[in-house]
Amino acid sequence: MAETKVKRTPERVQDEIRSYLGEIEYLRSQVGAIDATIADLRTVDATLAYIKEKGEGKEIYIPLGSGIAIKGKIEKPDDVIIDVGAGILVGASIDEARENIEKRINTLMELRLALLRKIEEDSRKVTELLKELEAMEPKPKKSRK
Repeated sequence: MAETKVKRTPERVQDEIRSYLGEIEYLRSQVGAIDATIADLRTVDATLAYIKEKGEGKEIYIPLGSGIAIKGKIEKPDDVIIDVGAGILVGASIDEARENIEKRINTLMELRLALLRKIEEDSRKVTELLKELEAMEPKPKKSRK
């Protein structure tokens, strides 16, 4: 079968540019969401480290949500429950919970890096397409005086 070559018009190139720019914007929003999740995980990790350091009997404020907290006392600082996915909760020590958090952060950092690489790749393609589009535009004729 003969391959039919579609003529690239300025409109087609502009459509490709718009498509890449849309993808770049989406990927940037995903990087932002990953950054927020990593920040939350680091906060939880710091909180677990604090609880482990202060130990049993320490009074703390426990966040309930919407900026509201209740005073509580740490009774069993090494009795943590971890959500391992699909709504499944398992008991763990603080150290195990912190290891779990570290693994999740590392996985998210790898995903973040992959998204940043894709953004870079798409940005290069946009630059190439802009050069191609510029080459398609007719050059203005120089007027002679």
